[in-house]
Amino acid sequence: MKITPTKILQFIEGNIKMFGDKFHLLAQHEKEQVAYRSQICKDECMKLGYCVYCGCNLPGKLYVTQSCNNGERFPDLMPHTNWEKFKSDNNITN
Repeated sequence: MKITPTKILQFIEGNIKMFGDKFHLLAQHEKEQVAYRSQICKDECMKLGYCVYCGCNLPGKLYVTQSCNNGERFPDLMPHTNWEKFKSDNNITN
């Protein structure tokens, strides 16, 4: 994994949001998207402990707004209304 300024900022973002989640400070729609990402990546990245696309550590990477896989596996974290539409369009249930 190549360390870049973007990856450093994403590491900070992901870990701050993950820390906030532990104290119930993360919005429900973001918690759902993190859980969705975890489910999508359960058989590969989650088992390895890092993202196979970018090499970043999990679970912190799951909290980063920008998707590292250009939407191949999952999109960027979305605002509430967009997430609700995405769930509806893709038959995702809580």
